[in-house]
Amino acid sequence: MKTPPFNFAKPDYPLAPETFYKVGGPAEWALFPRNSEEAAQAFAWAVRNADRMFVMGRGSNLLVSDSGFSGAVLFTRELADITRLGEDRYRIASGVDLQWLVREIIVPNNYDATGGLTGIPGSVGGAIVMNAGTVNGATCQWLESVDIMHETDDAPRTLCVTEDDYAYRSQTFCGPRDFVFGGVFQFQRSARDQREVFAHYMARRRDSQPQGLCCGSVFKNPPGDHAGRLIEACRLKGTRIGGAVVSPRHANFIMNEDCATFDDILALIELCKTRVHEQFGILLEEEVRIIA
Repeated sequence: MKTPPFNFAKPDYPLAPETFYKVGGPAEWALFPRNSEEAAQAFAWAVRNADRMFVMGRGSNLLVSDSGFSGAVLFTRELADITRLGEDRYRIASGVDLQWLVREIIVPNNYDATGGLTGIPGSVGGAIVMNAGTVNGATCQWLESVDIMHETDDAPRTLCVTEDDYAYRSQTFCGPRDFVFGGVFQFQRSARDQREVFAHYMARRRDSQPQGLCCGSVFKNPPGDHAGRLIEACRLKGTRIGGAVVSPRHANFIMNEDCATFDDILALIELCKTRVHEQFGILLEEEVRIIA
């Protein structure tokens, strides 16, 4: 791959410290654009010159191979602008930390997105692409439009989106080699005190989910059921491979408990999928994105 012609490009960049799992080898090149113009230039260059590329936000939903990544990784964390448009509408860049947004914008303004977004790690860009949320709501409910650049585009464009463009933990407008710059959100004020809602759901997460090195939920919930329940029914809670373990607290969490490797975690993922399929005939789909 050619050397990127940018002063925000870094070679052989270690990815493990950038992920919640703290696992993974170096990227051949890491690009850290500081604004939307640099991001568009970096993305266009990567599409033309890198055989492989992916976009990385906060690293909360990634499992990266220990052998690293041969290609370009575009980081969004410097893209953190928020513009208030009036009438509870905001243009929010993809690199904004989702929980910062909840604490500093959503809760203080008593917006009803608190229940749907509280406690979810990651960036706004990741939330847009994954339709992040909970049983109380998902990102698509508050999103009006997305600023995006497809790999075939010469420049960013704005797409109006509706809930019809989304499904559970997925959407139809962004592929794996596309770049989301951010979007316009329309929030609604709630009659309920959202400080209480925030405190309630943070306490629930602390009580029900493990703390430590993990990516959050490993698998999507299959229709009408919960991945954690299925894995627990297969008696896999506490199962260990190397330094990785299926959490004894919540079976849909695989923890890096003792210097786990990529192979350790991946082997547990495959074990859970195999056992659930054998016992229930259900093939679990990963929510974590595997970069190998």
